Amino acid sequence: MKGAWALWNLLGALVLLVGLGVFFLGSRRPPDRVENPPAPVVRAEAEPEEVELKLYFAGREGLVLERRKVRLSPFESRLARALAEMVKGPQLAGARPLLPADSPVPRAFVAGKTVYLDLPGAYRKLGYGVRGESFLLYGLANTALANTEADEVRFLLEGKPAMALIHLSLADPIRRAR
Repeated sequence: MKGAWALWNLLGALVLLVGLGVFFLGSRRPPDRVENPPAPVVRAEAEPEEVELKLYFAGREGLVLERRKVRLSPFESRLARALAEMVKGPQLAGARPLLPADSPVPRAFVAGKTVYLDLPGAYRKLGYGVRGESFLLYGLANTALANTEADEVRFLLEGKPAMALIHLSLADPIRRAR
């Protein structure tokens, strides 16, 4: 075992003392200059943007695509607006609405590549059969996928995972066609 006064111990103590001296002397000195932070950038108020939404409604043989131009306010979500437009109903001849006009709009959340559509409890009381429920779920899912970059849609019912709306399973996601 080497003694306390070994060369490496003395060099280490010297480096420690120099470092402490620089630290304490440097902190007592006022800064050479005071820098003012840059002024915040004030943007002009954003203008509403005109976008084309892709909405899916019921048709004679299946779902039909309606392209609708709307003006989005700067902080409005494209997906939320598309769902609100779906509740308003189709403007395309031959298309039928998926929901009654007074229906609540589903809430939408995007997490990664998944859209979560939170269906209101009133959707269970619509009285749809299997075909009507199929149009409803696939119309909502296709609209969500067409207006986002997501790869799949999962459904919630009143904020909670549910096994089925009435007839059709909500357990598995509806995925974008490849």
